[in-house]
Amino acid sequence: MVTLATIVLVLSIFLCIHSISGFGLIGCSPGSSCNQVLGSRWSFLLGSIPVSALATGIYLMLLSCLLLLDRPETEPETKRLLYHLTLFLSGAIAGSAIWFIYLQHNIIHAFCPYCMTAHILGIILAILCIAFCARRISERRVLYIILGLITAMSIAFVQMLTTPRSLSERGFIEEQLILPDPAEMPVTGNPDAEHMITLLFDWQCSHCRKLHLMLPEVTDLMNDSVAFVCCPIALSQECNPYIPPGPDSFQGSCNLLRIGMALWNTDREAFRQYEEWYFSADPKKGWYPPSEEEALLKAAALVGDSRIESAIKEETIDNYISQITEIFGRTSIRGLGAIPRLIYNGQVMIPEADNTADLAILIRSLTQ
Repeated sequence: MVTLATIVLVLSIFLCIHSISGFGLIGCSPGSSCNQVLGSRWSFLLGSIPVSALATGIYLMLLSCLLLLDRPETEPETKRLLYHLTLFLSGAIAGSAIWFIYLQHNIIHAFCPYCMTAHILGIILAILCIAFCARRISERRVLYIILGLITAMSIAFVQMLTTPRSLSERGFIEEQLILPDPAEMPVTGNPDAEHMITLLFDWQCSHCRKLHLMLPEVTDLMNDSVAFVCCPIALSQECNPYIPPGPDSFQGSCNLLRIGMALWNTDREAFRQYEEWYFSADPKKGWYPPSEEEALLKAAALVGDSRIESAIKEETIDNYISQITEIFGRTSIRGLGAIPRLIYNGQVMIPEADNTADLAILIRSLTQ
């Protein structure tokens, strides 16, 4: 139990430091599932307190209880109080772990391996602690577990009441950017819209897909006053020098970018069919990005093997990758390294919204 508590405490401290300072974690590159969880509005309580800070405090208290219980000189009365406190903390840990697993699965639709490791170990630790204490005390042991569960429910309730429904990170850039020509890129919405917003996305990014599916409804809600110039970007170190060293969470993105652009340059109607296929989800299994091989087979089926193979090698795609990668680098300011990323009139926005109406509110604030 002491070993498990120590491991989860260390994980919580690292996550807390990440939330406060923004230092990088291995496997949590921009756009990754891990980054989506740690950068979401649910990673804070009351909008400013990292939930990992609460976890650090709880696991530190539990570890202290376990260490004191192991000391022979601890008085029997003190031990009984420590047993009660251990049961209370165990209930709080188990309840909180279940809540945050639920959030990742049902609300954020992404998983953080560090968080999941902490939650699973926390549940195991709570079970062991409850079994350990239950053998040594009999009075009111269930009461303290229930109080811990109620505390966890209270944290969940506070988060539901105080967490904003939509959120965004914003920044401004002074220099003039040469953005891709809307006439040469896929556009969602009216090509003659008053506001043309550049959208950077990675084909493998699940958060990008979520936003991508909401865009048509957003343009309708805003009466075609906005349109989105959809610009794919690769978050892989293979072709993006602005991605920090470490495990490549988006391996294959460079080739997926080339396949998509090759298809767009070859047959724009075929590209729309490819886009719909790529982002479609299995009703039972959800959405998993098709592999590079699957994407290439689909593209070849739409326009033919020879046409897609020839188009992938075109120099225009190399020029586009250089241009969009430079834009990605220049707009990654003050920690705004995530995607999907909206660029409009010197503003950079990383939006997070659970529905179309909330996303439309963020878009309006960007264009006003």
